[in-house]
Amino acid sequence: MLRPSSRLASALMLVGAFFLGQVLAPAPARAFGFDIGPILGAISTAQGAITAATKAAQNVLNGSLGLIDDRLGLGVNQITNYLKGQVGAQQQIADANNMVQAELAKEVRHAEIQDLHAVNRQDCLNLAGGQAQIIAARKSGDVALALDVTKGERTRAEKGTPSWAGGGQGAQANNNAHFGKYCDDAEADAGLCTVASDTMKGADQAATSLFTPPVYTGQEAIDRANAYAVTLIEPVAPAAQRGSAITSTQGQQLMPFRRSYNAAMHLSHMIVDHVLSQRAETVTLTAAQKAEAQREGITVTDKGSSWEETELEVNRKYSGTDWQADLQAMSSDKSVLIQIALLDAQRNYLLWNSYKLQEMTAVAEAKRLAIEADEALSRHSAGTLPVPNP
Repeated sequence: MLRPSSRLASALMLVGAFFLGQVLAPAPARAFGFDIGPILGAISTAQGAITAATKAAQNVLNGSLGLIDDRLGLGVNQITNYLKGQVGAQQQIADANNMVQAELAKEVRHAEIQDLHAVNRQDCLNLAGGQAQIIAARKSGDVALALDVTKGERTRAEKGTPSWAGGGQGAQANNNAHFGKYCDDAEADAGLCTVASDTMKGADQAATSLFTPPVYTGQEAIDRANAYAVTLIEPVAPAAQRGSAITSTQGQQLMPFRRSYNAAMHLSHMIVDHVLSQRAETVTLTAAQKAEAQREGITVTDKGSSWEETELEVNRKYSGTDWQADLQAMSSDKSVLIQIALLDAQRNYLLWNSYKLQEMTAVAEAKRLAIEADEALSRHSAGTLPVPNP
């Protein structure tokens, strides 16, 4: 019972000492034996000033950093926007460029397609010239045929021709035709005829009557050419074989040779008439051909000949500025190839006409060889050969 009481007494003593110390303890300002209140007040004031300055500096610094952050953020955002806009602009530029290139490629392709399907101006001119050439050739053939028929009748001395009555009448008919149109000075002085104009005098003996004019303009021009052809080939046809001249034995023997003569002369006339007909007025010239004739200084006429038309068409392409300019301006291979094809077709046409003339001249050469063979046989055949017995 004594131990618990002892512990309680000790606790009470400690509690009492604690309270006594609190009551009797010195004031804080006097803790070190002198009054430290002012010192503590100054320290508190300094700490407040320092805290205020720190807070103010912190506020200024925070404001500056915030402003910098704001401005920097705006700048970065603006640069970002600029970069985005630049990328977008580049994309738009690229898209626009692609569209332009695509449109350009489309237009180029359309132009190529148009060139491939459009007709060039020279194509039309060439076609018109070719058609005129064919028409002229056909009509020239008609002219040559008419001359061949008339001269064939004259060569055979058919009824109604000068030589029907005899060789003398045939010669006089030729003289009369000459005196009437082509009388020269000597014949006029002899009183046979009246001298002709310089253009007509002796024209039936001048090769220029046949070959010089590109077209026989007017009847006199074609008469001059035909008169020269007659004088050159057969001025007088032999007298007709008729009556006793063909019923007698001698006449019968002569008839094959007369037929051979007629055939040879007809071929000769046909060759010359072919040349003559090429210069007869047989076609209406195209505008391009007339322009070429004017450039060359040739008398421009509406009517032309096959020979003139062909020459103008060839010269128009060889020296004509219009054709050369159009050829240089052709943008596609097709147009140039068409011109080459047309030139090749024209060359074929000329070669074909040359071939037809060569056919006739080849037959004429064959006749010449036949005449030489006949003359050689006549020279080497003895007239005294016995007549074979039956």
